[in-house]
Amino acid sequence: MVDVALLLGGPSEERGISLNSARSVADHLEGGVVDLKEIIFFDRQVRPYAIPRGLLYCNTPSDFDFKLGHEGRPLTEDELLDRLRGVDLVFPVMHGAFGEDGQVQALLERAGVPFVGTGAEACATAFDKFKAKEALDARGIGAVPSVLVDAAMSDAEAEAVVAGAFPEADKLVLKPAKGGSSIDVFVARDRGAAADILRELRKRHDRIVIQPRMTGVEVTTIVLESPDGPVSLIPVEIELHNRSTDDEIFDYRRKYLASNDSHYHCPPPRDDETIARIQGTAEDVFTALGLRDFARIDGWLQPDGSVLVSDVNPISGMEQNSFLFIQASQLGMSHADVLREVLRAAGRRVGVEISASSDTAAQNGQPAAVLFGGATAERQVSVLSGTNVWLKLARSERYAPVPYLLAPDGSVWQVSYSTALRHSVEEIVYACRDGVRLEEHRARLAARIIERLGLPETARTASVAPPVQLTMDEFLARHDLVFIALHGGIGENGTLQELFDRHGIRYNGSGPAGSRLCADKYETGKVVATLAAEGIHTARRIRVDVPPAADAAAVEGLWQDIITETTDTKVVVKPLDDGCSAGIVPLGNAADLGRYLELINADARRIRGEGFSLLSPDQLIEMPTSRPQHLLFEDYIDTDDVRVEHHGGQAELVWGRDRDTGWIEVTVGVIGPKGAMEAMNPSITVASAGILSLEEKFMGGTGINITPPPGPPLGRVEPGAVEAVRARIARTANALGMAGYGRIDAFMHRKTGEVIIIEANSLPGLTPATVFYHQGLAEQPPVPPRQILERILDLATHS
Repeated sequence: MVDVALLLGGPSEERGISLNSARSVADHLEGGVVDLKEIIFFDRQVRPYAIPRGLLYCNTPSDFDFKLGHEGRPLTEDELLDRLRGVDLVFPVMHGAFGEDGQVQALLERAGVPFVGTGAEACATAFDKFKAKEALDARGIGAVPSVLVDAAMSDAEAEAVVAGAFPEADKLVLKPAKGGSSIDVFVARDRGAAADILRELRKRHDRIVIQPRMTGVEVTTIVLESPDGPVSLIPVEIELHNRSTDDEIFDYRRKYLASNDSHYHCPPPRDDETIARIQGTAEDVFTALGLRDFARIDGWLQPDGSVLVSDVNPISGMEQNSFLFIQASQLGMSHADVLREVLRAAGRRVGVEISASSDTAAQNGQPAAVLFGGATAERQVSVLSGTNVWLKLARSERYAPVPYLLAPDGSVWQVSYSTALRHSVEEIVYACRDGVRLEEHRARLAARIIERLGLPETARTASVAPPVQLTMDEFLARHDLVFIALHGGIGENGTLQELFDRHGIRYNGSGPAGSRLCADKYETGKVVATLAAEGIHTARRIRVDVPPAADAAAVEGLWQDIITETTDTKVVVKPLDDGCSAGIVPLGNAADLGRYLELINADARRIRGEGFSLLSPDQLIEMPTSRPQHLLFEDYIDTDDVRVEHHGGQAELVWGRDRDTGWIEVTVGVIGPKGAMEAMNPSITVASAGILSLEEKFMGGTGINITPPPGPPLGRVEPGAVEAVRARIARTANALGMAGYGRIDAFMHRKTGEVIIIEANSLPGLTPATVFYHQGLAEQPPVPPRQILERILDLATHS
């Protein structure tokens, strides 16, 4: 048995991604001969805490920062090192400062603790973009040209650097020299804009690099260390979609939110010689900078075929569909396989022998199709939900999941391991259609890498079989148990449930009637209204047919009708029968309403917050994929302002400083058979701009969810209120005819436990950091994520 300690967190803005990565490593690495013995979290002041496994399933460190003193165990440096000396290997999974700049590595080296990854001195060079460029220049390796502004320069000297930087470049890129590859990176259209950006960056960073805006093709390559040296995996070529201007870059949102804004090509659509040049450059960087075990090298493929290195990442991201797993899957390596290979590389270096086999569960259980995708505005979240369900159940001893994509045209694809690890339905469809055509190319590239790495078959447990396209009838004939991971549309309005019932297929979630009722938010409200005497309420609301056009007078008249019916000056508008995030916008005046109707009638697929009085200017709202016929307008409920702030190194839950209404927004998972649904611990949902954004709902490391709503001394929820809410939410689920599992969004009164129901979701998101998992872990006894999914399927098979 190999004992491993996992390190995560840290002070950088990428600490949320560190949590995503650590969760993924814990899910896939542990098992067989690997025991995850210690989980150590470093707060913003790099103070270490031993934390329970359950905190890994939070969406962001802010979900639990303020609870560390209660749920974690603070460690002195001596206590930390004693714990780390008690394991065979330490696996730092921290991105940005402290994790990748050599600081934690130096701590481990001083203590003589063996760890995964690059050493302290090499990390310090590789992580600093300017130092890395200088080191690569010295070795004759091409890097993106850069000039440096550091803290020792006066404002005048810094402005002179901007003015003289790359006079031939139309635009400049400014970024921290010591920062991640996607945070605080800006494109400046001219020198004046660059000077303004620089002034702001200098308030937060000591060293800033200035580069010309690169042209060419963006590529990224994972490098693994074999016994004979570094070996590059098949690179990913990055293509950006949906850009409003050419200034938009591969930023944090494009990298981590499930969307079609970024398209990953793996293998790249390039000849073997070009791919070999990209791989060779990455291996040269690995050697030149003294990297170890694994790393990710980002660069630009130039029109002349040369490669310029842009970023070196000593600790590559390891979230569910990261570049590490996408590229490894092209070789037939599962998540567990490639993580084990990284561990083996570190083990060879320090004399710890680790088996090449990943010891994944034998798939002898009951076959279950996992269906995700579709054509709704929430189809990309469905990809994250479905692939997460499939990956978690892949280690089940009772169920054998098979992943399927429902394409927007209604066809079904049985997808391969590598094809499923994408960010969007469109990207998976592209990979499926090109799968057979590209198979010879992929196999040829993979064979050479497998040989160089010396990978036995036991270290390659993922299928590389090309995807297979099916008709819906063919899909129905293949399976008698389906895990529906679709959101909105036919997945939640009863259509698919009716189809499966006709064919005798068992499935998760509510039946046709319950699904239809939950999908129609207006009809849901009518049922909830009958429960008012039990402390269960619905927001005042009005259903409106979407007018094909409306002049200013008509809009003003409609606005007056809406606020008269809802008796409020602010309302929330949402499509009547779409998912829980598409087209939901708070409106504060008739101008907001007019703008919204204009965009609905123009079939806008995405809108920005600019022009809406209650949205932040840069907030993005995904819109329905087809023009809705009906809209629902309902009361805008003002809630207590709840946020996590950091003061003097201490995290604090700040409650009611600006608004003290008694109401908080919660989301509650429900589970059980029809008529006997039970509610789990509620989670507070914290919106930064009045209404939850798509990122806050579905992008790991972004939105804050606090489970359960805390009472004194941490919070303000009265004793007994949470249990009252659980009873009322369960009552609501049973009144709506829900079955299996679901999620109900509501406002709760923190003193009385009364609830105002927002909506019911019959197929809630099951993404890696969903509150559903965290609520299960908050139960007594805790229910881990895979057990929750198995229970959902158990309920399906016994319904």
